[in-house]
Amino acid sequence: MSELVREIVEVNASIDGDEENPLLVVEAEGFAPTAGWANVRLDPHVYITPPDDGVQDFDLVGDRPSGDAAEVLSEVEAAWEGPLEYWCIGVRVHAVDNLIEDEVYEPWDEDDDASEAA
Repeated sequence: MSELVREIVEVNASIDGDEENPLLVVEAEGFAPTAGWANVRLDPHVYITPPDDGVQDFDLVGDRPSGDAAEVLSEVEAAWEGPLEYWCIGVRVHAVDNLIEDEVYEPWDEDDDASEAA
């Protein structure tokens, strides 16, 4: 059974794709409480209505080792890519001990279009 990792140390969110089909890309690094965690991934929260703060939440989760494992913090990382919702302005990744947020900016900023036309 999957569970949250111990701690998040870094989160990076960006937009890929193009204006018609933007993709949200999220990468997270953290620590699991023991060695040997498997299937570490970012699980997005599913919303019936968009969140008021415009932040997409994720859980950094994985599967504990089934046998004995060294009781030492172990580095883990995961990435997620999916459609960018129209309301999304940032991401928030949760662990047992903390959470980290990162803002999302459109790479095709309108100011860039104006400077290219000049």
